[in-house]
Amino acid sequence: MPRVVRLAAAQMGATHRTDGREKTMARMLRLLDAAAAQGAKVVLFPEIAFTTFFPRYIIHEDELESWHEQGDITTSPQTKPLFDRAQELGVDISVGFAEATDDAEHFNTCVYYSSHDGSIISKYRKIHLPGTFEPFENPDAIQQLEKRYFKPGNLGWKAFRVPGLEKNGPPEGRGDPIFGMMICNDRRWAESWRVLGLQGVEVVLCGYNTAGYAPDLWGADANMDPKEAEERALMQHKLSMQGHSYTNATFSVSAARCGYDDGKFHLIAGSCIVDPEGYILAESRTSEDEVIVADCDLDACQAGKKKTFDFGRHRRIEHYKLITEQTGVIEPPSTDGTSATVVNGTSVNGVRREKIRILLCNPNSTKFMTDNCVEMVKPTLPPDVEVIGLTASAPGPTAIEGNFDNILSAATAVRDVLPVASDFDAILVACYSDHALIRMLREELEQPIVGIMEASLFAARTLGARFGIIAVSERSNIMQADAVRHYGLESFCVGVESCDLGVLELESKPTEEVMRIMAEAGTKLVAKGADTLTLGCAGMTLLKPAVEKAVGKDVAVIDGVIAGVHHLVGLVRMGGKTAKAGFYRSSEQDRIARGQKVW
Repeated sequence: MPRVVRLAAAQMGATHRTDGREKTMARMLRLLDAAAAQGAKVVLFPEIAFTTFFPRYIIHEDELESWHEQGDITTSPQTKPLFDRAQELGVDISVGFAEATDDAEHFNTCVYYSSHDGSIISKYRKIHLPGTFEPFENPDAIQQLEKRYFKPGNLGWKAFRVPGLEKNGPPEGRGDPIFGMMICNDRRWAESWRVLGLQGVEVVLCGYNTAGYAPDLWGADANMDPKEAEERALMQHKLSMQGHSYTNATFSVSAARCGYDDGKFHLIAGSCIVDPEGYILAESRTSEDEVIVADCDLDACQAGKKKTFDFGRHRRIEHYKLITEQTGVIEPPSTDGTSATVVNGTSVNGVRREKIRILLCNPNSTKFMTDNCVEMVKPTLPPDVEVIGLTASAPGPTAIEGNFDNILSAATAVRDVLPVASDFDAILVACYSDHALIRMLREELEQPIVGIMEASLFAARTLGARFGIIAVSERSNIMQADAVRHYGLESFCVGVESCDLGVLELESKPTEEVMRIMAEAGTKLVAKGADTLTLGCAGMTLLKPAVEKAVGKDVAVIDGVIAGVHHLVGLVRMGGKTAKAGFYRSSEQDRIARGQKVW
């Protein structure tokens, strides 16, 4: 007996920044009613459906929460009507929204609501966040600031069973239909689909808000014609939906937010329903509010799953290791004998070196911190020195605020560093602590390695008689005081002054507020007798001028990143290498003998 389910995409046209939530909700209810009238059992709404696509704007903290949904969206007054109507109609819905969690984290999220169960049965948080943290310098650029307002999703791609869709229940031995969700940019990444495919997914739901013209964000030609750009974006959207539906033998439904928001921000339409062979069954015809429906026989997935894409018979995972072990590109050696390595997207050549190359390793997984460090140090570099940033890969912690983060980040980062280490003359560990990664790398490598805390204290001891440390959190006070004792410099330290901030708050809080807090901490340390100050976090790098202004020109303010890079350059110039006769002797061969090679 065919397992036919009628699926629908509820495409939404322009939603302006000034549109009230009541207006948007009324549109969504009309779309839901129209889909139900056509017999749809499942209706997909777009990404961030309840508001305009606010990540295109710089939004201040006091306004930001109003763009997010708080608590249970099935009972929250501003979203409850959609779920009540779905329950009344006996229709399941999937809808995207900006989520604020109880612990003040923010995600780009979607949920699946089952009218059969009367509850949300699955939640997904967007993993592949596009765009930038800081806005483009071009004032006319189309901004994409999801990295500023959302954290990468932490729930993975989990397929789930959906009850109540089949009139006579699921066939014996088959179980309820298997669904999965992703959001917008996720659809471009084969990994998103394959993880769901490996769970037997039969329907993939994907809401999206995709710019039709954004040359600063994507595209080969900044001067491309907007119409051509829209056609290209639509082609790439359909290519992603059709190609990945085929290679995972699944139906897919995609729903767009489209049109010209505020009369100038263009989002593509192209909502479509695709079958497991990659054919489009239904497609939107407008850039307005519109419902498309298609009858989908889920048994049509079986041909692909049992033949061409029978994963159990045909996949060869022994050859797929790079997919999970490597993030950036590492190119094969070039024909002239040099190796071409790309670290976090930056190409570096090994073997034949004309420059001293320093690898700046940020052991947390927050890339904007790495980028800030590299940009800060660039103006100080002589022509024959190059600094390349490497950000630890997920699932490393996004911030290092305790011993657990320290160890977890070291275990992750060491696997990122060791495969590319031979392309560098020295390595800087850009975490202001006595980080475990420093000793790990000293054991395994000959190049000089130093952490930014250790380097900053060496510089402070050289430039002044007494130093103080501007720390991030209260816990950092204790950790850094312990590290100062470990380095044997306790008698030269007047103390550690906390800013009472989280590491990521250095970027997320208003810059003026952070600058004020840091300046106050620096002033307190100077009052205790410090003639040199060190900035106790790599994330403070760009805020050094504010502290210098507050404490005056007679107090030296030391950034550990700059101090660390130039400390290493000096060691490289003098031919320094890590001594292997004692504590830093490698134990790699012992691990290999135990069958425990780590990379």
